Amino acid sequence: MIDLFDFLHYLNTNKRDATYSRIIIYLFSHLNEVRTLTITEIAERCFVSPATLTRFCRHFGIASFQSLRESIVSLGTMKKHNGLRMKEQELSNLKDHPEAYLETYGTEIINAINDVLQTIDIKQVDQVLADVYQAKEVVIIGYSSTLELAKELQTSFFLSRKLVFVGETEETQHAFVDELTAESVVIVISSYGSILTRSSNLIRKVTDSSAKSILITQHTQNTVTNLFDLSVNVTKTNYVRIGNYPLSFFLDYFVRRYASLYH
Repeated sequence: MIDLFDFLHYLNTNKRDATYSRIIIYLFSHLNEVRTLTITEIAERCFVSPATLTRFCRHFGIASFQSLRESIVSLGTMKKHNGLRMKEQELSNLKDHPEAYLETYGTEIINAINDVLQTIDIKQVDQVLADVYQAKEVVIIGYSSTLELAKELQTSFFLSRKLVFVGETEETQHAFVDELTAESVVIVISSYGSILTRSSNLIRKVTDSSAKSILITQHTQNTVTNLFDLSVNVTKTNYVRIGNYPLSFFLDYFVRRYASLYH
């Protein structure tokens, strides 16, 4: 299965005329056509060789061209609202009653923020921040939208004179984790626990390392959370529809609190 985030990250960090960028752009622009094309035909349309397509697959950790094609076809058949965490009925309600949908959506965000206020243990937060302050090295790990949150944390901590590391690729994440010591702190940020299963080998390295491992997550029932030295749940309820609002709100407080204590 392809990793959509990896493809988009590549597009965002390379020129559009780069070889792999051209391949990604063609595949994403012809989702429905790919199912009937051979590797040679796709290579011709991308102005590359079949061998280049094979290397492309290896680069993104895809087992074979057949696996690539099946994943692209699957993307083409996916309903457009699925990635927005919406059900068919919600889409219909939003279309016919936009004001009412906006109100209920906003109410869920407000409820989630109130859940954070009632759930967070300030003493626990302060202990985590003390660990961060005292650690010789801090590594923060996220995936997709939580990777962006991790990068925002990195900037905020730096402004408070604390340098932390964020791996933007799985390769650099593994490299950072391999170098952890007993004087390190590693923080994994996860909305719903997907990184715990998607990157199970990485998470196993994190929890097996001598570093203090901390998971910051919205409500999740993933049993892997028990392997961390500390798990900080920012909500008691799972808010699937609204995405990262609870985490984003908490992490903003998190770095502000750090600045107030250690700036």
